Amino acid sequence: MSLGRVRLDLFVDDKKVDDDRVVGSTLAEALRDVQVHCCPPPRILVGFRCDGAEVAAAAMASTLSRPAGSFELLEVFTSTREELVADAMNQASASLEEAEGVTQNVAELLMEGKSADGIARLGECLRDWQQIHDAVVKSLGLLRLDPAQVMVRDEPMLAALEKPKDVLLQIKRALQAQDHVLLADILQFEFAEVTDLWHTLIARIRQEADDLRAASGGVI
Repeated sequence: MSLGRVRLDLFVDDKKVDDDRVVGSTLAEALRDVQVHCCPPPRILVGFRCDGAEVAAAAMASTLSRPAGSFELLEVFTSTREELVADAMNQASASLEEAEGVTQNVAELLMEGKSADGIARLGECLRDWQQIHDAVVKSLGLLRLDPAQVMVRDEPMLAALEKPKDVLLQIKRALQAQDHVLLADILQFEFAEVTDLWHTLIARIRQEADDLRAASGGVI
């Protein structure tokens, strides 16, 4: 399939790009061309808007397959891996603080005999933890860090990454046994200890991102 030039108004990080180097018969191909010609390293394309509108996740595939020429305005946004990680870790830190408060609330509900409410909130908390875990793993990948080599509190980060699994296993066993008193104790003490460790872990990854950005001559 041959590529043709696309005539549209292109903005990269709110700055109009006046040249005609963007090619591609589909929007996906045009975006790849924008990355090559309009995003100098180390910047990478991280988002875009078409004709002033955000593209919903459900419509992403169909939008990318549309002819690029069917749009009049394409706004592209770029970042660096270090900036992405810094933002992700800031969000993860805030989410962890929220999860910490929810966990303590769950323990209180369990101790008060409000088991149904407590377990429902626990499900929300565990979903938040999964999102935090995913953000940490992706950030390590973006920074190309080996968790077996990076230290957190005098032990490899890999060990810190494994700590929540042990606590989650204890939570599962307590739920299966319907031992809500034990579950409350795990949340108040074991989970709190892991949360404190993960605050340090997240801060360590953020520091790595800051150091890499500073080394390249920039400031996050």
